Amino acid sequence: MFERWGTAVVRHPVRVILAWLVAVIALGGASFAVLGVDGPAAVMGSNEADFLPDSYESAKAAKVAERAFPTPDDAGATAVLVLSRADDAALSVTDQAKVGELVAALDAARIAGVRTVSTSAQALSPNGKVQLARVAFTKSASHETTLAAVGDLRSKTQDLVRGTGLRAGYTGEAAAAKDSEILDILVSVGMVVMIVILLVVIFRSPWIALLNVLIIALVGQGVVALLALVAKAAGMQLDASVTGLLPVVLFGVGTDYVVFLLFRYRERLRLGEDRRTAMVSALGRVGEAIAVSALAVAVSFGALLLSGFGSFRILGPALAVAVLVMVFAGLTLIPAVFALLGHRAFWPSKKWRHEPHAGLAARTGALVARRPALVALASIAALTALGAGALGYQASYDLGSLPSGTESARALDQLRSGFPAGTLSPTSIYLSGPGLTEATATAYAQKLTEVPIVGGVGGVRVNGDVAQVDLLLSADPLSEKAMDEVERDLRPAAHAAAPAGTTAYVGGETATFADVRDVVSADMKVIFPVAGALIGLVLLLMLRGLLAPVYLLGAVVAGFVATLGASVLAFQGLAGEPGLAFTLPLIVYMFVASIGTDYNILIIARIREELREGRSRREAVALALRHAGPPVAAAGVILAASFAALVVSATLAQVGFAVAVGILLSTFVLSWLLVPALTALFGRFAFWPARVRPQARPAPPTRPERSPELV
Repeated sequence: MFERWGTAVVRHPVRVILAWLVAVIALGGASFAVLGVDGPAAVMGSNEADFLPDSYESAKAAKVAERAFPTPDDAGATAVLVLSRADDAALSVTDQAKVGELVAALDAARIAGVRTVSTSAQALSPNGKVQLARVAFTKSASHETTLAAVGDLRSKTQDLVRGTGLRAGYTGEAAAAKDSEILDILVSVGMVVMIVILLVVIFRSPWIALLNVLIIALVGQGVVALLALVAKAAGMQLDASVTGLLPVVLFGVGTDYVVFLLFRYRERLRLGEDRRTAMVSALGRVGEAIAVSALAVAVSFGALLLSGFGSFRILGPALAVAVLVMVFAGLTLIPAVFALLGHRAFWPSKKWRHEPHAGLAARTGALVARRPALVALASIAALTALGAGALGYQASYDLGSLPSGTESARALDQLRSGFPAGTLSPTSIYLSGPGLTEATATAYAQKLTEVPIVGGVGGVRVNGDVAQVDLLLSADPLSEKAMDEVERDLRPAAHAAAPAGTTAYVGGETATFADVRDVVSADMKVIFPVAGALIGLVLLLMLRGLLAPVYLLGAVVAGFVATLGASVLAFQGLAGEPGLAFTLPLIVYMFVASIGTDYNILIIARIREELREGRSRREAVALALRHAGPPVAAAGVILAASFAALVVSATLAQVGFAVAVGILLSTFVLSWLLVPALTALFGRFAFWPARVRPQARPAPPTRPERSPELV
């Protein structure tokens, strides 16, 4: 099948390339026409309450709030200006007047992207040392207009406070986004640079590295436009995590497909085939493995559709679509480009023309074939030791942690010196019912200050039959303590104290994440087994056997547990962090299970190929690792490096570390050791009831491939 596919692609490579260019340009044009100059940013959203099922109280509170206090259509992000004396003394009457003048000057400056800058007497801290001003923007926190506006505000504010004895700093979502901007750039640039360097080392050709980046960037533009158009048509928002993970996924899996294909392509060229015949042969040999592995990745991500948390329901299908588009490019665009170039793609290197010596992969294959039981036991022991760390897993819901040493982090510390910890993220309670007045709502708020977690009242407002009461928590709003006490103490108290004839809905970030915690806990019990079953089904259809899919699936589950354990040891143990991001187990499971399956498929497919050529089970394992081990290792190192670039990100550092570790474990422990060792022990029985029949005439051994860094 894939040889026929390859023949069709390489017969008209220019047409294939032009078709891709036209498709991407058309998608980009449609995105601009439908979404305007904002493009995909127009369908981005990050309000967790919007992603919860309607049955949860925080989601009900959000709907009541939107009805009674609607947000303007063009409302955007916010930030908080924190003002205090440079000597940390209390703000005098004169200082407070200066603060008022400064805020008025900023508001009058009409900085592009800034809606209002405002303060009030209530914005002065109880100890008199800190006063706050609220900044409202016209665009989202990540929008370039908002990022530029934060920079302009900071510059103008420093000019205004100079010589006044005051100290000023911005914090909040927009300010944090500005401080993270340089880190986001470093992530993107660092990822591309690492991929380029590794490809140059592996193939000794700058052209392959350059073409890889250009091809994936082109496909990525099309994917982003496609997802934005689908989101707009469906009337939904894309979670910010989509844009954070999408480039990494595209560059990671896209580079994998380039590596898998070019290793075989180079091998066929070395055997004397012309450029087009070589590409057809290469696709015929690895096309099925690439397609099936991509399907395993896609169905794994697709399992997130079953999540009760809307953010996951959007993230999973979005990444699944990205992988499917990328594998389609891997079977069309990538072969067309390199079939057109032929051996020129490997310029200036000439070493590819000569058969390499046996390297680490060959020695590992010989070891596994000679001592399969010992290798399997050692691999299982190592995975078990790492997996033990998973028993200490604690979830953290502080997704908005600020980059240390930045202005937003310093300003937040200054804010907390005068206000309760929950000032930036109040818990909002909405009373709904007839006869509500400001006096009634204020009296209600005072009753709730008796709840231990409540540190103060942030404000009260009434609109018709709905009143909003903002409570400031005394604990970090996203800590386990705050969520536990809001769920256990504040919600029952709010319901019990509600005036007769009214209903209370507890909302705000803390209440929302308390509900998210419950949803995610339920999700894990559903998504993990469903994703595993779907991956198992893909393996069953490809291998047509019963035993191999079972131990392949068991291997990737062991890899996931070991990865989670390593992450707990690194972050909760060595780094002293209170917990791991609550999204981490699901994201790591999706990536490690799917990518682990991806690499295992390539190895076991090669073992089956060698068995069909008449090799014994141990010979087949040794030759399979000698031939397929290097491209799997090269792809694994590149993909791990892609995710490792995320460790400098303020919000995705844990994801980057965990997935990078998981991919390395999948590559070198699962694919290089455990899976070949188990297959060597089971032999042809691994594929039962399918029969792996030797060919009448065993084919001569194919010339081995190896990655330069593995010898």
